[in-house]
Amino acid sequence: MATAQPKDSAKPYSGVFGRFALWGRNARILVGTEPLWSIPMNWVFFYRPIFLSEAIGLTAVQIGLLSTVLNFSSILSPLAGGYLADRFGRKRVLMLFDSIAWVSSLAVWVVTRNIWYALVAYLLESIVSVINPVWECMLVEDTAPEHRASIYGYISAIYNIGALSTPVAGYIVGLYGVDLGSRTLFGIALASVIPMFIIRQLYLRETELGRKIMKERSFAGLDGYYSSLSMIRKNRVISALVITSIIGSFYYAAVTYLPLYLTKGSGLGLGEDVASLVPAASSVSALFIASFVVSRLRSRSGYMKVLVSGYGLGCLALLLLSFSPKGSLSMALISAAVLGVYSVTAFSVSRTFLTNEIESVDSRARAKILSVTLTLSSLIGLPAPTLAGYLFSLDPKLPFLAVSGTLILSSVMLLLSVKNEKQKKWRIQ
Repeated sequence: MATAQPKDSAKPYSGVFGRFALWGRNARILVGTEPLWSIPMNWVFFYRPIFLSEAIGLTAVQIGLLSTVLNFSSILSPLAGGYLADRFGRKRVLMLFDSIAWVSSLAVWVVTRNIWYALVAYLLESIVSVINPVWECMLVEDTAPEHRASIYGYISAIYNIGALSTPVAGYIVGLYGVDLGSRTLFGIALASVIPMFIIRQLYLRETELGRKIMKERSFAGLDGYYSSLSMIRKNRVISALVITSIIGSFYYAAVTYLPLYLTKGSGLGLGEDVASLVPAASSVSALFIASFVVSRLRSRSGYMKVLVSGYGLGCLALLLLSFSPKGSLSMALISAAVLGVYSVTAFSVSRTFLTNEIESVDSRARAKILSVTLTLSSLIGLPAPTLAGYLFSLDPKLPFLAVSGTLILSSVMLLLSVKNEKQKKWRIQ
């Protein structure tokens, strides 16, 4: 199904604000308010494993078990999100579950004293998995396919700006210590997301496609899932993108242990404050790729080349990190910079690629295919955090070496999916 480009898109827009003008209203609101979440949550995600290890006294395996609980509770939630969004509307579902998940979980993190508090916080945070496919639908619907890469590119750029500011969090933790410093970060994040939700509630609008699907009861129900699964099975590229997204869950499980690998004596043995420079280095390269490469991609061949290259560089980065000498900050920074290229392509390019492939077949299936992808990622990746924790306990290098192999597998699958197919470009029809 081809989507016509808006009439005003022929105007000679240029620069950042020119790209914003080509986006739908919801994309502008979501991207504009994203820093209120992405900046403080980058700090939280980086220092939370250190907080659990140093302040709460959990082992690597226990931290992995908590992540597994988070994944387990996220298995069916995306399916529910896809159904609820098509039945009751994207905005209503997004605002309800998103606000409950982040406000409640961050409030618990501020007062966490033991593993049971942490478990409750993880369970509350898992509610957000209901809205992950809904958020993506709100992000790209009402925007022409050829302009969606720039949307995902800016989301990645904003997230990496947040990671680039991690040294600020490092200063706070260095000043107050891991315990009080981490709790301060949780409090900052809580204070930041509240105005974000208020702004989104006031200015987001239900998408045109969302209103249409709510009226089509047949597709909004279980029949829509049957149609979506059939679409995944018949389209080789969609199948490959879904499978590589599922495989990506193993990467995120391993990255949970990156802060511990950087700071533990059995790993690189860097200081907690110095270690915050590593995600900052990753963000520099990711920010460059997101701003100057991803936002300019428009063709299937372009997506494929950048995505495969990103997976290859991700594999190289993890190998460099695994074999870096103890205490070598320079090697950690180099590997992080290379890994930044993978992180931005794995999200921005793959999501744009998948969204546009769905659009070319049936845009109504977007919410359900995205929810199926997230559900399968959680299901298959369920043991990944615990397995990564076990591998980390044996040798801190093992989780990263294992993930480097999955990245090679992803590259091969993507290349095979488009073999002998004609290059396709999303154009104005």
